[in-house]
Amino acid sequence: RRLCGGRWRCGHVRAGGSCCGVIRLEPTDVFPAVGKPTHTYVERDSGENEKKLKLGLLNPGQICLVTGPSKTGKTSLYRQVLPEIKRKEIIVRCSGELTSSQFWLSALENLNFESIAEKSEKWGVNLSSNIGVNGEIGWPWLVKVLSSVGLQIGGSSDFEIRKELARSKLSAKHLIPLLSSLPVQLVIEDFHYLSEQVKKEVFQQWKGFIDEGVSVLVVSTTHHAADIARANADLSGRTRFIDVEQWDQKDLAEIPKRGFPLLGIKATDRIYSHLAKESVGLPIITQQICQEISANRDMSPGSRTRGTNVQLEEAIKAQTYVAKNMYANHKGDYEQLSTGPRKGARKHATYEKILASFALEPLKFALKFHELIERINRLSALENQKIPTGSITSALNALGGFQERNKLSLLDWHKSERVLYIIEPSFLFYLRQEIGSAGLADNFEEALRKIFLTIDTKLSDLKLQVKGMPMETVKLPLFMPEYSQTDDDDES
Repeated sequence: RRLCGGRWRCGHVRAGGSCCGVIRLEPTDVFPAVGKPTHTYVERDSGENEKKLKLGLLNPGQICLVTGPSKTGKTSLYRQVLPEIKRKEIIVRCSGELTSSQFWLSALENLNFESIAEKSEKWGVNLSSNIGVNGEIGWPWLVKVLSSVGLQIGGSSDFEIRKELARSKLSAKHLIPLLSSLPVQLVIEDFHYLSEQVKKEVFQQWKGFIDEGVSVLVVSTTHHAADIARANADLSGRTRFIDVEQWDQKDLAEIPKRGFPLLGIKATDRIYSHLAKESVGLPIITQQICQEISANRDMSPGSRTRGTNVQLEEAIKAQTYVAKNMYANHKGDYEQLSTGPRKGARKHATYEKILASFALEPLKFALKFHELIERINRLSALENQKIPTGSITSALNALGGFQERNKLSLLDWHKSERVLYIIEPSFLFYLRQEIGSAGLADNFEEALRKIFLTIDTKLSDLKLQVKGMPMETVKLPLFMPEYSQTDDDDES
């Protein structure tokens, strides 16, 4: 093998001693932990979302709203589509600190004229008709463009121009000539973080985009999708919704099916299904687990693991590693949120049950109030202690303030809709791995017995006790690897 350009080549040598040039892919190439995948990008539902987004952006004056839970592939979706329609993204990342003028300024601050010029040349886009035959796009060109819409900017150097822009009061109309002249796409991420006043001001200004035939791409979470329409009634009927929902297991299973063979790794349909299920609808987690499985394998010539099937134990080990290393932040989040306010004064483990209810199957990112009550009752039945509905309602109403005080953002209770949303779905993955259900129990509800299980070992005896349940109904938990249970020996 030879190391060429930072990657291993296959090592086959032609006559004359030269390498044949075939590059051997690494796990990080096939299963990237972050960013858009190249080898394992999966078009969901036969590419329906890609088609909808492309059609929306090519329609002048459309607002394309891509919504979905965190880490479901919204960014990968538009990064796949924009090069196909020959547009370079200009991203505005929203926060509660931005004013309406700073919002539009952030779009200009992220301009990279050199990159835009390179992409235009690569795509064969002729800019001369828009910027002049002898013109070059850059900050001096932008000054001329802004003057055409009444904004006078002084200074001759790039630094002076940007400094002047920072002091100017900008609005949507100042971006329209720029977005109309260049092969760029305005992308707004996390707009729900804007204050209500700024959100209203920005959305009202978007009417100018519609009138001038400029499309806008907005990326956000599902349960804030209606905020645009509420902010400006004129946008109704001019907003195209593309909902990137939780991935189904069939699409997630395609990731290892496509990636493992590229690395010379074999796996069965059972493993593909298992990985898809434990990824809780998030493709990034599938990528991360598969990368860890691949990295842990010895793929050198003559290796005993080379060409053998991935075993369930490998998958479980990889899942545990990803949960405890890549999502370790959720450990502290869970400890704070499951404790809740005034823990010493609470009679019931209400917050623990609320969190655990999201991990029951079928997995959902939003639970209506009656669904939440039903799941909590199922969990409470394990210890024969029902939580009053009033206690659950009080806990939900206190969630917002408690999370804000503790700088958490995991759950969102919409009192008017009576729906509880989980904002960070990767928390489900962490929870399932932490409790130990991954691949070790038929369902999460079975594994949750661990929470209420008291193990008392005396000499060689193992005594299992579950509150409120007769001993003969207790099955030996499958998450205890040093013991096993067989059909013909109930006491084993």
